[in-house]
This record gives sequence, structure tokens and C-alpha cells, in this order.
Amino acid sequence: MNAGETLRAGKVILLDTDTLPGLHALATLPGAAQSLRELKGSADRRPFLLLFPSLEAVLRHTVRPKGETLDLLRRTWPGALTALLSANASAPQQWIAEGGSIAARVPACAPLRALLEELDAPLFSTSANRAGEAPATSLKEARARFPQLAFFALGEAAPGVASTLVDLRGERPKVLRRGYLAWPPPA
Repeated sequence: MNAGETLRAGKVILLDTDTLPGLHALATLPGAAQSLRELKGSADRRPFLLLFPSLEAVLRHTVRPKGETLDLLRRTWPGALTALLSANASAPQQWIAEGGSIAARVPACAPLRALLEELDAPLFSTSANRAGEAPATSLKEARARFPQLAFFALGEAAPGVASTLVDLRGERPKVLRRGYLAWPPPA
């Protein structure tokens, strides 16, 4: 089976991305988030990051950012930025964190965006590690930690650094985690 078929079958897979290799599951399937939590050994009930193929796909499930914030997203995505945005009424409950936010990213990795387009649905994404461990920084390391999972190398070397996390719900963007991408992006 290819990556799309494996995900549609309800399986968690290992993928390399434009940041860190990760555990991924089709976010539209019941039980997908629970499968990720079980693999990680995590009791944390927070929703996972969602990978989308485009800004337009993100905007279908979030409140449209205004003015400069939307312009910043257009300049940054695709890229290694995870944005906290306010969920809209179309967002499934399992995607929404306490406070009404969705953590969204449009990855720079073109093969990953193509997979997301093929699936016509976002993927839950989380670092390839068990709760309390440091994230795997290479697909080889991730495979050693989760040998039972199917893996798919997308052919783009990841830097092994987490994405930058920015809360875009307020009047001004707030950096919550500095990562691979500089914020704000250069003009």
C-alpha cells in the first residue's frame, strides 16, 4: 500500500516532513487521535497539529485572519510555521483545542502537500517520540523507535528542528516556540 491507502485504512504512519519526522494519521477518521496518543504513551488530551495542503484549506476550518496577519501567512506558507488560529463552525471538535484554536501548518515539503491534496483531508501530525522523550530528528531514528509502523520517505531532507509556533488569534502575533523559521517573515 502507498501512504494514502495506508492512512485511509486507519493506520498511523511515519513520514519525513520539512521539520521533524513524525507520526501521522488521517484527521477525519474516528479514533485517529487516540491511536497517536496510544503510540506516544500520552494521556494528554490536547488536539494534535494539523497539516493542510494550502492556506485556502486552512481557511475552510478557521476564522479568516484580518489584514496583516493574513498577509504574513501568505508570505510564510508553505513553510515551517505552525499557526494557532480560531476554529470556525465547520471544524470537527477533535481538531479544536481548549480556547477554540486549531494548530495548523502548510508544510514546505511538496510531496507531503501532494499527499494532502490526494487525501483531500488534513493529517494529525506529532513528533516521533514517546511521551517524555526528545523527538526523533531523522526518519532513521523514528523508524528505530517505531519499527511496527509503515514509513514513507518523501525524499526531502528535513532539518531536524521543530516548526516555529505562533499564536495568531490576538491583535498581535505571539511567538510561543522559536523553531526553524524566523518570525516575523522577511518582507
